[in-house]
Amino acid sequence: MARLILWVALSGCGPGNPTATPATSTTPAATTTQAPKFPNAPSEFSEGPTDCPPGTLPVPSGRVVMGDTSHESGRDESPVHTVMVEGFCLDHTEMAAPNSSAALVVRDWAHAEQICSDRGGRLPTEAEFEKAARGGCELGDDPSICDTADARPYPWGTARPSCERANHSAIGPQGPKRCQAGPSTVMGQGPGAGPYGHINLSGNLWEPCTDWYHPEIYRNDRPANPGGPKTGNAHVIRGGAWDTFSTNMRISNRFSDHLTGSSMGVRCVFNGATPTHEDIEAQAWSPVDVTVTMHDGQDISGRWLTVTAFDEADMGQHGMPIPGRSPVAEAGAKPANKAMQTITLALPKDGRFHIAAALDNGRTGGPAHGPAASSGGVGISKSPITAKENTIITVSLSPLPAHPHIPRP
Repeated sequence: MARLILWVALSGCGPGNPTATPATSTTPAATTTQAPKFPNAPSEFSEGPTDCPPGTLPVPSGRVVMGDTSHESGRDESPVHTVMVEGFCLDHTEMAAPNSSAALVVRDWAHAEQICSDRGGRLPTEAEFEKAARGGCELGDDPSICDTADARPYPWGTARPSCERANHSAIGPQGPKRCQAGPSTVMGQGPGAGPYGHINLSGNLWEPCTDWYHPEIYRNDRPANPGGPKTGNAHVIRGGAWDTFSTNMRISNRFSDHLTGSSMGVRCVFNGATPTHEDIEAQAWSPVDVTVTMHDGQDISGRWLTVTAFDEADMGQHGMPIPGRSPVAEAGAKPANKAMQTITLALPKDGRFHIAAALDNGRTGGPAHGPAASSGGVGISKSPITAKENTIITVSLSPLPAHPHIPRP
């Protein structure tokens, strides 16, 4: 999920990647995320439920800041606003696999929803996830109002993710290195616990929410306990995973299950308010056929071919995605050993997007520290396309440069 990152061209950590050496666990410098400005709404704090089921922790009632305006935030994270969320009980950890302490990997959103329903709970809303992970407005400089100190970027505060705090794919001088070779135990990464004690709200496994994804749902004057649109075609997932990067760890970073590839877990809510669905027109999606070729006309062969779409608004002036910006959609397939291969993406209708592709050809070596997911070449469209019915775009893959730029985590 979100495998493609800036590496002069786009590259990343796709499926089938060899296990990387665990990253050195060091404490990173404080984040450069800029605190957003928003009205100083009252915090409306009150204590959370006192009858939480075993294995859950209470989250108190009150307002929470949602969204971000930092240079890493996407357009779907604005405007920054506050919402009122009633208290609820949330699983202390991601659910464990049967007879194991390892986190359970679910098949899809419906599987996660069914698990929570069978337990007498439900998936959290986006607002509930953000409340548990970021903490409410009672934790800022002034506990009576929502102030800029309430826009914490990570569950543990402002420091950049480390392997002690979040199981993710860290980036450093030697290139991407996964903290672990898969999901950790559910009690792993305790130092990264959120403000109310919940573990692994950032990293380890993506966590599904009950909301339908909509890129324009954020606005002022949202109802209490917002639950997103009434209908849609993709659900929200949050928090990043063991094989995604540091920027995916931000609390306000929004993804949908139109992005495929990384592992998803499940964490359930109990004793929460009934979510209020919001009156907004459902997001329409259009299929876009992405035809991939090799720059030299050779057959596309190897382990995995990935195509990814980025919103035009999230592209920098040099024609590459701004570091930290999330893709809108992603899909992949086994290479067909042909000179041309087509993969279909579902994209928000009438939106404008740049399309990227990366090939994992299974080879080692190549550019110094180059990630396996792009070992067979990368490419990105020079101009954006508009997502309409029967849209077709061709992306040509070229080798990674010999001396790739190494971005910060």
